Amino acid sequence: MKNRCMLCGKLIEEDIVVKDPFDDEDEDEIMSKKKSTTFCVMCQAKLKHEADQNQKNPKPM
Repeated sequence: MKNRCMLCGKLIEEDIVVKDPFDDEDEDEIMSKKKSTTFCVMCQAKLKHEADQNQKNPKPM
């Protein structure tokens, strides 16, 4: 089964799949019906960069 990135839709190979870090293993039975959240390496880097930028304090003018 081929996975696609949730943001850009690019096909992801099985070796490079990055799963959502917020998924809990306890909820596997509930989540088995839903599609797993996967991101490609480029989108994961983009999300991390945007999150880091949003956490910084704005510089005063």
